[in-house]
Amino acid sequence: MNKKDVTSALKVIAISSVLLAVSTLTVLHIVTSTEVDWQAPDQYVESKDQIVPEVTLASSNVPVLKVEAKNPVSTIKEYMEKTLTDEDIQLIYNYADNNTNAGPLSNRKMSDQEVKRMRVLNDQYTYEGIRPEKELPLKAGDYNFYFDINKDTYYYPIRPLTDEELLQYIDWIEKINYTLSKRIVPLKPDTKDITEASAVKKAKESISKLYDGDVSELEMFVSYMKLGPEQKGVWFVLFQPYMFNQVDASGETYIKYDVTIDSLSGAVIDSSRFISKNKLTPIPTRVSEQIKHDQSWITRAKTIVKQKQGEERSIVKASRIQDDKYDKRGIVAISIELEDGSKYVAEMKYPQKILRSLIYEPAVKLK
Repeated sequence: MNKKDVTSALKVIAISSVLLAVSTLTVLHIVTSTEVDWQAPDQYVESKDQIVPEVTLASSNVPVLKVEAKNPVSTIKEYMEKTLTDEDIQLIYNYADNNTNAGPLSNRKMSDQEVKRMRVLNDQYTYEGIRPEKELPLKAGDYNFYFDINKDTYYYPIRPLTDEELLQYIDWIEKINYTLSKRIVPLKPDTKDITEASAVKKAKESISKLYDGDVSELEMFVSYMKLGPEQKGVWFVLFQPYMFNQVDASGETYIKYDVTIDSLSGAVIDSSRFISKNKLTPIPTRVSEQIKHDQSWITRAKTIVKQKQGEERSIVKASRIQDDKYDKRGIVAISIELEDGSKYVAEMKYPQKILRSLIYEPAVKLK
C-alpha cells in the first residue's frame, strides 16, 4: 500500500469518527473512493435457521427528498439523552464486548432499493426527528423482522422491508453508535499544532484556489488524528451537502471536498474533489499506452501546480505515474518534482483532464 492509499484509508477513519462511532458492529461501509457510505450489512452470511432468496422490490419508489431547513441540525444527541436507559446502554456494551463476529449476520441481503430508502429515512431520522413506532425486537419471536442479539443475526422478511422496519433498524444502529461513541476519547492537537480554525481556513483556501469551489452552503466535518509510528498530526476537513444521504439517494448532482493538512507545518498535503455526475471511466490499455506519449496531460498538471496552486519553486521533472490502479479508476496521475525535492501528484479524471486531487509531499529534511 503506497502513501496515498494509507492516507486515504486513514482519512476515511478520521471523518467517520466525526460522523459517528466506527466499530465492526455498525453498518458503515468503506468504499474505494475513500468516502463513507451508510449501507446495509455487507458482511452477509446466510443463517442456517432461515434461508430465503434475495428479493427485488415490487416498487422502486424512494421516499421523497424534503429539505426544509438550509442548515439542519441533528436531533440524535438530545433524543438519546432523553430515551436511552442505563439498561439499554449496558445491553449495548455487553453486545459489543462479548461479540466475536467480524460483523452482524443476516438471512438475506438488503436490496439496492431498500438501501436507498434506508439512507433517505436515516437523514429524516437524524434531522427531522422521525422515529419508529416500536423498537426493533432483539430476540427471536413472532416478528416479521427482528435482530437476534445472542446470535448477532438479522432476520428479514422475504418481502421488502417497510419504512417502519427500516426506521427500527436505523434506530437500533444509531443507539449502538451513540453508546459506543462514549468510549471514544477525541485526540487533541499539541501546542505546536495549528488550530482547528486555521486548518479550516487553509482547507477553504485550497478548495477556492484549485477548484474555484464555494463551500458556504455545505456541511463541514473536522477531525484531528495522529498517523504512523512518528504520530504525525493531521487535520481532516470534509465538506458535503446537508442531509447528504437524501441528496445522494435522490440522484441529484452534488460536489464533496476533503482536505488533509499537516498540523505542524500547516501545509495542505491532499486536496480532493468528488463530483457525483463524473462517472468512473476506466482507461483501456490501448489508450493508456497513447497517454504515455501525450504531453498535454503533463502540461495540464504543470499549469495546475503553477497557476492554480501558485507554486513559486521551479519544476525540475514531470512524469506520468504508471499504475494499473489508476487506469481502473479512470485517473491519470502526474508526478511533479520541485527544485528542493518536494513533490506534487496531480490526479486528473480521464478523459476530461479535470483535477480530482492534488497531493503534496514535502522534501525530507536530513537530520
